Amino acid sequence: MNGHLYKKVSRYWSWLIFLTAFGLPFTLFAQSADSLILAHTDKNGKVNIKAVIEASKSYFYSHPTETFKTAERTISIAERQKEPLALAQSYQFMGTCYFQVKADYDSSFHYLEKAEQLFRSLRSKEATEGNAMVLHNFGTIEQVKGEYVTAIDYYIQALKLFDEAENTKFYAYTLNNISTMYSLVKDYQKAEKYARDCILLSQQADDAFMVATGSIALTSALMEQGKYEEVVLLLEKVKEYGERNNDPYKVFLYHLNYGHYLMAYQKDYPLAVKEYEKARELTESIGDEWEIMRHNSALSEAYFLNNQYEDAHSAAQTTLLLAEKLQSKDKKEIASWMLAQVNARNRDFETAYQQLSNAYLLKDTLYDETNQQQMAFLETVYQTEKKELKIDALEKQRKLYILLGIAGAVILFIALAFAFIRYRLAVSKRKLAEEEAQRLEQEKQLVAVQATLDGETAERTRLAKDLHDGLGSMLSLVKFNLPQVKDEAAVLETIDVSRFQKAIGMLDDSIQELRRVAHHMMPESLLRYGLKASLTDFCAAIPIADFHYFGDETRLSEKMEIMIYRCIHELVNNALKHAQANHINVQLVQEEDRISFTVQDDGIGFDQEQVVEGMGLQNVRQRVDAFHGKMNVYSSNQGTEIHVELELTNKET
Repeated sequence: MNGHLYKKVSRYWSWLIFLTAFGLPFTLFAQSADSLILAHTDKNGKVNIKAVIEASKSYFYSHPTETFKTAERTISIAERQKEPLALAQSYQFMGTCYFQVKADYDSSFHYLEKAEQLFRSLRSKEATEGNAMVLHNFGTIEQVKGEYVTAIDYYIQALKLFDEAENTKFYAYTLNNISTMYSLVKDYQKAEKYARDCILLSQQADDAFMVATGSIALTSALMEQGKYEEVVLLLEKVKEYGERNNDPYKVFLYHLNYGHYLMAYQKDYPLAVKEYEKARELTESIGDEWEIMRHNSALSEAYFLNNQYEDAHSAAQTTLLLAEKLQSKDKKEIASWMLAQVNARNRDFETAYQQLSNAYLLKDTLYDETNQQQMAFLETVYQTEKKELKIDALEKQRKLYILLGIAGAVILFIALAFAFIRYRLAVSKRKLAEEEAQRLEQEKQLVAVQATLDGETAERTRLAKDLHDGLGSMLSLVKFNLPQVKDEAAVLETIDVSRFQKAIGMLDDSIQELRRVAHHMMPESLLRYGLKASLTDFCAAIPIADFHYFGDETRLSEKMEIMIYRCIHELVNNALKHAQANHINVQLVQEEDRISFTVQDDGIGFDQEQVVEGMGLQNVRQRVDAFHGKMNVYSSNQGTEIHVELELTNKET
């Protein structure tokens, strides 16, 4: 019995993806025809018909009446505006309306033929693409009618035009329909192949709608072959697309197919019932009687397998009523058979016998029709094999054209590149000569700056030593002898004693000032202990300055340490003189191959575009350039930050 149920579900389920045959998205949002047209009318009263059609597709299934009104209005407006391309697009849209909403294939074919005539008369890429879509639509109609050989012919013509228009995006729509057709003729391996091709092209075109559509087709083909490994992941992606894009139809297909997976593969009937019930809520919100009928048919079987006999009876009864209204023999047979099973369980054997007789009578009728269909299927498979060769040849031809185009482009590129290289070589030689001259000039300037800095350092060292050892020693000796003069000299008057004491105090101040000047000219702590100690002493002497040191304390070359000390000294002095700062932050970071320092203040800052750098900043920049470093200045009304970064070589450590 279970095998019979699964066969019925599979037969109903394989037709679901025809609703995407015209490539229409689904949403429940809608506008009236008048408001939609008004929204796409410019100030001169001209209507953008293509934009109106695209917008109206978004409520195609939920508000078909407004969609028909929009299609009629676009035809009228296109005729009045005398726009052949827009008129062709309007005819095509009307044909889609008749196919998708009313299943009126004759009216659909009529409007599509009118669209084809106009598209063929126009010479543009957009017209070629439109004609390709019309041929695709013709194929879809023939496929629904069961004329598979004719459908394949239309699909091949559509693929050729898509190729001519260099539009690979809509290949996916045609490949999806071919996959569906192979499912109908029970060739699930080829159905799988074309579904995978559809998904691949859609991913390359970033078409999420067709990725989800192709995934449904692939899921169908895989489950028919008993390949369940990829099914759950594919369905999850379909669900994610539906929820993200407010597409309840895709979410409906997810629950419906996942319920089939749970029932056929997992044998988890309770969970399968839950998934079908979730699908039922979405089906009722969509309001399509055909979908409600097919869904209730599958749901009644799931209820029966889950021993929910009353629910199975109710769902089967709903299926039977809708099947009679819609003249669906296979659903009437499934519903009658299911009602017979439920009534037999309830020991109502008379009703069960009558319903079972009806089911068998319908089954015999369907069996005869199925035999005829199977014969047609065999012929179709034979014919489609020949069409398959055409499709492969078309694909090979397309690849050949692509390869020839690439080869021609490569040859042209090589020729242009050769000419360009010759031109660039001549330009490069001239530039190299200019750059070499500039480099030599820069090296001369750097050598001169370095020599100046070396001379300055040597002179500061000499002056500091002379001041400290010479003049400092003399002042200290004077201070030492003065008290003795005081003691040995005659008694001084009170006023003279006061002056004497004041002179000694001034002498002390002079000695301290001399030591400070000598220290700043060449700090003894810098020469003995390095940057960290000397900068700590320097910042400690300034109440508003803080010093932070990070990293390695390895000594650098004497020139490098003196340069960094002088730069920081100059920058701090600049902040004290000009910034009106309340706080100055000095930071030094030393690593194995680089050293950087930053001086920040919270002062008034300056406008870097209007204020020219002073002598102090210019001196710092010259020192940094001499050591091939980088200096960046950032200033605003909230303060100034100057950051210097230097690369360390083996000579400098």
